[in-house]
Amino acid sequence: MTVAGTLTTLLEAAGLRAVLRSAQPGLWTETGLLLPYLPVSFSAAMIDYQLAYWSGNGVPIEDLSLILLHDNRPCGLWPLSVSRLAEGPFLGASGLMLSPPLFVAHLAARSVKTLSAQCLEVAMQLAKALQIVSWQSGESFIGQTGLSEWHDRALRHGASVSLQHELYADLTPDLATIKSTFRKSFKALVTSGTKHWQVALLEGEGKEVWEEYRLLHLAVSGRVTRSLESWEMQYRAILDGDAFLAYLRDDAGKMVGGGLFHVTRDEGLYAIGAYDRDLFDKPLGHVVQYRAIEAMKQRGVRWYKLGLRCYPADDPAPADKDLAIADFKQGFASHLFPRYVIQHRIS
Repeated sequence: MTVAGTLTTLLEAAGLRAVLRSAQPGLWTETGLLLPYLPVSFSAAMIDYQLAYWSGNGVPIEDLSLILLHDNRPCGLWPLSVSRLAEGPFLGASGLMLSPPLFVAHLAARSVKTLSAQCLEVAMQLAKALQIVSWQSGESFIGQTGLSEWHDRALRHGASVSLQHELYADLTPDLATIKSTFRKSFKALVTSGTKHWQVALLEGEGKEVWEEYRLLHLAVSGRVTRSLESWEMQYRAILDGDAFLAYLRDDAGKMVGGGLFHVTRDEGLYAIGAYDRDLFDKPLGHVVQYRAIEAMKQRGVRWYKLGLRCYPADDPAPADKDLAIADFKQGFASHLFPRYVIQHRIS
């Protein structure tokens, strides 16, 4: 039996009604707009990019993401995937750590409890069917306080939890107030860099600009890091309004840096960055971050997710480069939120 067939059987056994995102992609997008908070990781654009990224890197992956139903109406979204790694099957979400389901606004608490229990049971049974003895799910900030029903129920079933940290910037204040929260040294660098570089956004058609950025990324990386299809997915996200590129040019018109940012109605995410290595002592990234924050603010985005904040004592210990990147990001953050990593084990 295929993995999709196994999933169908498990859904029926758990009494959970759902349809695959791949069968009704439009319904996935429509349901996402009904969530109180729509993370970038739940957006179709990000899911499609991640699928292209993994498959382009030679990792077979099957998208099993589900639109959950209650009383014959969409009530939630649950990104779900199975990847085939060298060490065996990997249960996750778009090839990354599994996320708990998110539910539409005003769904009754009793229904949330029932649906969460059913989703957890399906995940556990799917892992068992794939002979996965241990898997993880992660819970990040979604615009509200408190932990999910999934979190509580998983721990009551014997799961353990560890803590990570993520950086966010609150974009609800006015721009001047947001800028006042930046690290003191960054404010001056943003001001001087804005005068020094030509700052621009790619928010629609501009394939030649996107190709220029891809080649800059290649030059900085020194090697091909992913498939052309994954780059095409990101360009498509720009065309569809789900991402934008903030980039810089020098006085000669040469592109010297830029960052791609994915966005939903509620959240922005710093996806990738590439900067001329010969100009690392110049305020490149600072200007890109500020221009991106301006763009998100103009779109009405509520929170900007800068990413993981690693620390020296983390396990596994982060590389010095990762610590430096995290420290840079923190200069723009207003909040440090916990990210809970739940370790599930199949007995």
